[in-house]
Amino acid sequence: MPRSAPVGFALLFVGASLVGASSCTPPEVKACEEFVDALRECTDRNGGATGSAEGDGHEACEDVDPACESFFECAASRPCAKDPVGDFWKIDTSGCMMPEGVNCVAG
Repeated sequence: MPRSAPVGFALLFVGASLVGASSCTPPEVKACEEFVDALRECTDRNGGATGSAEGDGHEACEDVDPACESFFECAASRPCAKDPVGDFWKIDTSGCMMPEGVNCVAG
């Protein structure tokens, strides 16, 4: 029996564990993370690009309410546009409905 078999099995197990862990993200967290990414990409146009020292912003999505999934899906799909009054880029989420009694965004 070749000695590489245990190493190959260990690598296969680690690889399967990593794939399994990434697919276990709840849908509301995934939707929130996609919105955070879209918002960051949009607001980076304002000249104050976020750096890696600030984190990816996904930590705000860790405890998101499951009722917010559809809000974040809607918000992430909204276009990035220049504010008509100010001179900055933003995502207008006014067309996205938050669930009643739930605040999906901090601030």
